[in-house]
Amino acid sequence: MTILRYSYPAMLESSKRPDYRRQVTHITEVLMRFLVDNELLLESPYNADGSLNETFQVTKDNLTDDGNRLFREYFARWSDRLDRGGDPENITSLVKGLAKIRATPPTA
Repeated sequence: MTILRYSYPAMLESSKRPDYRRQVTHITEVLMRFLVDNELLLESPYNADGSLNETFQVTKDNLTDDGNRLFREYFARWSDRLDRGGDPENITSLVKGLAKIRATPPTA
């Protein structure tokens, strides 16, 4: 069974409004850049031309252990702030969460 952490295709399908789709794409680009820059993904979310792969989904299986902890423990905070109109570029909660994860050993 695949555990889905984030689905770009599902987000895109939830509305046909161009402004909503642009917003979802921007949010996803910020998230993917963070995950890639911090080496939390085991596969690339980008096409060969560098564009975001519109079928890419973040799953338990394509995240590192730190990436899975980040989604379990800190992703909801960032996502909830976005739902309240927050700036997707403000990834402070993800940065601080990842720092805490990397500063503490994983539990069994």
